[in-house]
Amino acid sequence: MNANLSQFVWWTAGERVVNECSFCGKSVVRKPQCTYLWSFSHSSNRPQTAPKDCKLSAIAQSGESPIRSALLLLLALLAPALHAQAPAAAKPPAPAKVPDLLVFANGEQLTGELEKANAAGITFKSDMAGEITVPWAKVKTLHSVKSFAILTAKQKLTRKDAAKLVPQGAIRAENKDITVTSPTVSKTIPIADANLLVDSGDFDKAVNHPPNLLHWWGGAATGGVTLVRATQNSTTFNGAINLVRATPTVDWLAARDRTIIGYTQAYGTTSQTGVPTVKTDIFHANGERDQYFTPRVFAFGSATFDHNFSQSLQLQQAYGVGIGMTILKSARREFDFKGNIQYTREGFAVPTTNVNLAGSTFSETYVVHVTKKGLVFNEFGSITPSWNISADYSAHVNAALIFPVYKGFAFNVGAVDDYLNNAPAGSNKNSSQFTTGITYTIKPH
Repeated sequence: MNANLSQFVWWTAGERVVNECSFCGKSVVRKPQCTYLWSFSHSSNRPQTAPKDCKLSAIAQSGESPIRSALLLLLALLAPALHAQAPAAAKPPAPAKVPDLLVFANGEQLTGELEKANAAGITFKSDMAGEITVPWAKVKTLHSVKSFAILTAKQKLTRKDAAKLVPQGAIRAENKDITVTSPTVSKTIPIADANLLVDSGDFDKAVNHPPNLLHWWGGAATGGVTLVRATQNSTTFNGAINLVRATPTVDWLAARDRTIIGYTQAYGTTSQTGVPTVKTDIFHANGERDQYFTPRVFAFGSATFDHNFSQSLQLQQAYGVGIGMTILKSARREFDFKGNIQYTREGFAVPTTNVNLAGSTFSETYVVHVTKKGLVFNEFGSITPSWNISADYSAHVNAALIFPVYKGFAFNVGAVDDYLNNAPAGSNKNSSQFTTGITYTIKPH
């Protein structure tokens, strides 16, 4: 039957294709071996008996019904398409997720998901109660099949040793102990020593997948404008952006490095008919890279650039290396102190007063989160003595108070003061600014 089916293709092709043999389907143009050639328009006059040498002589003589053969062929051709359109077998349902179980000290139970935990208690989420925080004193037992990493308060972890030192696995808390169980290890730790429970996925990401250079920048951008239109026309713009990128991105790993970029600009003009226009143009830019030796001591390289039109300072540029230390660090406060040796070049409006200096900069940075709702005070101060020309020293102080307004937006009030002891004659040594504006907090991501 397979041979007849293939021959029938040739039979029908002979009726559809002009200038093909009605029996063997060979084209007169390409294969003129057959002497029985008929055009499509004369297919009704084709011979009723195929010649002995024709490919279809077997089917023509066997009496096989062309209609039956055509139906069989059609079914054979449509079978793959029908199979492709047939609905796929239903996949077996995914195994049901086993909920975590929390049993309170009074015997009540709650099922849901353990999200995180620290030395104070746990954060548990359920469909009935939502997200709740429960102190350990009110927890009788806790079971979670989800894998967590248990960190203790005494551990000092780095990326190199964290995976080896920290146990990970399913959690069971009972009788003031936490037991972590994995296919290869089971370890019990007193709840009093368990400083933090971290989801194993988040733990792996922090330890083994550090962010690239373009990610995890945080900081703030500030802008403000003042317009006065009266006898005197005054226009003032001020803006700033400060970004910090620190790795690792979690506080339970020892600090490794920190990159700081900052830019501050104030520009304004005051004009009056018949009086020369008064111009204000001040900017400060800085960049710093810190590399930590210990969680609080680091080496750094820095570069700063300053311009102050009112002091005839075209550009002051300084490049240095030094040592810094985080003297105070908590959830609310941080205080850093740094000292370096540096090269400074000061370029003034009058080129003959330009100087090259060898000196140092001693600076401090203080940040305090005044309230939990986002009120922040930050302050920076520095003094730069010169070792080769003792009279050529400078100082800088800025401070700001940031009031949260809506989501990432805040209102800020700030002050900046620059002192340049070797300012050219006719220029004030001290330059002060008072600013207000809108600040937008840039969260690391």
